[in-house]
Amino acid sequence: MAKIGDRPYRLLAAVRGLDLVLVPLPFAEECCGFGGTFSLKNPDVSIAMASDKARHVRSTNCEYLVAADNACLLNIGGILHRQFSGVKTIHLAEILAHTEGDVA
Repeated sequence: MAKIGDRPYRLLAAVRGLDLVLVPLPFAEECCGFGGTFSLKNPDVSIAMASDKARHVRSTNCEYLVAADNACLLNIGGILHRQFSGVKTIHLAEILAHTEGDVA
C-alpha cells in the first residue's frame, strides 16, 4: 500500500468542473494481490484477492474506480470486466490530463 493518505482526494477536489462524489471503498487498505511477482507465484491467491476487491468496488455502486496505481487498476479492472460489472477504471493521472490546467 502506497500510504498516500487523502492526497488524491484533495487533488481531485481541486479540479474545476469535476463533480466529485467520494464513496469510501470497503477494505480499501487491503492489497489487490498483483504486486511484484506475487500474482505469478501465487495465482490462485491473487485472483481471490482481486475478486474480493472487485466485490467491494461493486458494493459501492460507483460508475468509476479511480486509483493511482496502474497494476491495481489492471488487476481489479480485469475482474470487473470479466464480471460485466459496468464499472470503469481510470488512473488519477488520466483525469488530471483531461483537465487542461483547470485546477484551483
